[in-house]
Amino acid sequence: MIKIPIVKNTLTNYLSMGVKLLQGVLVTRWLIAYLGEEYYGLWALLWSFFCYSLLLDFGFGVTAQKYTSIGIFQQDLKRYNRIISTIFSFHAVMSLIILACTVAASFFVVTLFHLDDTPAERIEYCRRCFLLFGIGSALIFPSGIFPEIMVGLHKIYQRNYVIIVSKLLELAGLLLVFACKGELLLLISFTLVLNLLTNLAMLFYIRPAIPGFRLRLWISREVFREIFQFSGFVYLCSVARLLWGRVSPLLISIFCGLQEVGFFQIGSRLPNLMNQLTGPYQENITPISASFYAQGKHRALSRILVNSMRWNSFLSSGMMVGIFVFAAELIRFLFKVDQPLVLAICQLMVVSLYIGLLFRSIPERFLLMAEKHKLLSWITIWESVANFAACIVLLQFFNITCVVWAALIIKVFTTVFFIAPPMLRYLKIGVWKLLYEICFRQLAAALPLVGIALLLETFAAGSLSDFWLLVIGGSSGGLAYVGCSYWWVLSADEKRFFRRKYLTRWRQIWRQWKGGRR
Repeated sequence: MIKIPIVKNTLTNYLSMGVKLLQGVLVTRWLIAYLGEEYYGLWALLWSFFCYSLLLDFGFGVTAQKYTSIGIFQQDLKRYNRIISTIFSFHAVMSLIILACTVAASFFVVTLFHLDDTPAERIEYCRRCFLLFGIGSALIFPSGIFPEIMVGLHKIYQRNYVIIVSKLLELAGLLLVFACKGELLLLISFTLVLNLLTNLAMLFYIRPAIPGFRLRLWISREVFREIFQFSGFVYLCSVARLLWGRVSPLLISIFCGLQEVGFFQIGSRLPNLMNQLTGPYQENITPISASFYAQGKHRALSRILVNSMRWNSFLSSGMMVGIFVFAAELIRFLFKVDQPLVLAICQLMVVSLYIGLLFRSIPERFLLMAEKHKLLSWITIWESVANFAACIVLLQFFNITCVVWAALIIKVFTTVFFIAPPMLRYLKIGVWKLLYEICFRQLAAALPLVGIALLLETFAAGSLSDFWLLVIGGSSGGLAYVGCSYWWVLSADEKRFFRRKYLTRWRQIWRQWKGGRR
């Protein structure tokens, strides 16, 4: 029952990601061409500015996902409705705060948007855009609970269908607005209304899945105290991660200068891409962990977690090795940069991210839903403080690679001493057995990729451009990794399933095609 949603969820997550990337590129190009760089900058700034309103969620989105995953609506529907109504009502109160802040900040748009020498008419137009965006964001904010409920119901694929349709409608709507000579205010109105309708569309999937689902504008103090014991610690984790992500470039700027900030950002691009490409699979683990743990299905959950770490390792090991060995060519081809410092940052960050993906991403999602949220929050806060302190000290004596080294050492320390012990106790598996299952086999499958990179570097580096080195090395190395993974990573049962489900079908298609040609 679980495997089918996992496959659907993961594939539609990747499809949704692809649609979002394509839509983002097209929208950016169209907006710059139609609005001009100045109003496009206003559009981007508005989105960036109101993204901070997500901090007012206070971890209640994940809380709604957890209480849905553990099936409280099946055991006590009235209590579930009180919990979701409390969260929805709290978000409605936060919407009033967003609205109040929007109105107050609208009097300072000249300072916020640096409009000192701008005509009064344009200043007023920017103020109206700001007010409209803020009011729309306030209206949308409470409805953000519905996608979280969809995740809790293991209906990620249905949520993705709605999002994909929404993004395609947004593209069509923008083209219509451009054709009608509409201005930025119309674009903002259309986009905000579409986002609200997208969230509300989730209700069509939620109501059949939860018969008797009801929402009321009502906050229960008792329920609020209960759920805040979980959501508060989730919120602390989110804030700690956000602050560290924002502070590290600032510290580099203070101690090293703007050029080093640019080097650091360029070096982080490929690791960030690797993180995005492995994320769609990991999203399945949170609701599965919550539901199985609450039902006491510990043996089944243990198998799912180990297999999830194996498959997560399959995705991340190939990408890590590929990015590491072809980092110089990728950076030169993508960013037109040939700087040893950028290369060192990229390779260090991709190794650090790899360790996090293998030993932190799945365990943290499980521990969060297995009543270890307090431990996770203190670990995250400690890591952020330790990184902050280490960078202040080290940046005075070393180059910016010390930021990545500090983060890597701190991550390994907390993983070994705080994350691994409770995870190993729950899985009831030895350290070397787990490493063999989720690390050694996948890295062994990636060795041919390293060999191909060394051969190309030795014999073809001077005669082939970076583009053709990446094409030849990436395609041949990727095929070699997949082939070796079939023999070294898959279990015997997985090989039989693959042969029965796919190889047999491909042989039938091949025979039919050959018969048709005759």
